[in-house]
Amino acid sequence: MRKARIDRDGSVYRDKQESLDHLDWLERNEAPIHGIEIVKLGKFKAESIPNKTVWYTTQDDIYDLARKFIREQMIGVWNYSEFK
Repeated sequence: MRKARIDRDGSVYRDKQESLDHLDWLERNEAPIHGIEIVKLGKFKAESIPNKTVWYTTQDDIYDLARKFIREQMIGVWNYSEFK
């Protein structure tokens, strides 16, 4: 069974809907987002590639940019995100 949120080795991984819900919470609380990494979560490790990670240098339009990144990049096996 797929979990919406997985805590592993000090990291929190969220599925697509949980990621979007978390973004709503971050926006309501005006919390910063420094980066997002989309991962393929295996049994023992999280795997990523360079185009599945984004770092933000400014907080301008951050929540809209983060939503767009998640919607576009969380597809197929790339099914969990980690907020940085």
